[in-house]
Amino acid sequence: MRTKKVFPRLVLFFAAVFLATPFLVIVIYSFVTGWAGIAPSGFTLTYYDQVLSDVRFWPSVFRALLISIVPIFISGFVVILALYSSILYFPFLDKYIQSICMLPHTVNGVILAISALTLYAGSPTPFGNRLVMLTFIYCVIILPFVYQGIRNNLHAVNIRQLIEAAEILGAGKLYAFLVIVVPNIVSGILVAALLGISRIFTDYVVIKIIAGSRYLTPQQLLYNFRDKPGQFISVIILITFFFILLVAGVAYYLQNRNTGKAVQITEE
Repeated sequence: MRTKKVFPRLVLFFAAVFLATPFLVIVIYSFVTGWAGIAPSGFTLTYYDQVLSDVRFWPSVFRALLISIVPIFISGFVVILALYSSILYFPFLDKYIQSICMLPHTVNGVILAISALTLYAGSPTPFGNRLVMLTFIYCVIILPFVYQGIRNNLHAVNIRQLIEAAEILGAGKLYAFLVIVVPNIVSGILVAALLGISRIFTDYVVIKIIAGSRYLTPQQLLYNFRDKPGQFISVIILITFFFILLVAGVAYYLQNRNTGKAVQITEE
């Protein structure tokens, strides 16, 4: 019995060490002055000071966050309405909605960006604006992640029973949707948003093709600083990682708080 318990723990331990080792090496390397042998030759905070004092770094981080939030709101709104309508009124459309939402997985980001640029570049419509074009391209790219997170949650809460119970108590469908359904799927929305932010925040190809060097993000800075020392690059990678980790922590906190409230309401 003890062997059965110890073996899975050993597997998990070695897997955790294997996955964490590259990250720990990057952390250590960001502090060293040089690393030619087995051990580093010295430690310094110079590279952190250079990155944090660079006037381009923090604006690039907030640009990446901004260009992540708008597509998530648009895609989330469209997906929630489409799934809500299909579950309640048109169940036969569910398989078609799933096929459409999964389609971006088969389309390479480069092909999508070049196609949009060829079609709308120089157009007098709002889509001719590079930032608008970039926003809607990201709406398409993150669609599979947003769809999967929201769909799982919608099916888990059993919308039909919630709406029927609300109507018995005199509530309309719109009121029931806004006050009952949406709060119950907040955890799914947050998971979908987190996946979308992670996907957009780490993108380089699409934003480079569409916006060029006029809309710098951390990934573009990494490319522009490719001639810098490796420690400098490691610092940018670490700060970007911890920024995404902070966003994930906030999403996780909100998700747990919402789950706790739902449990409390159920118990009452």
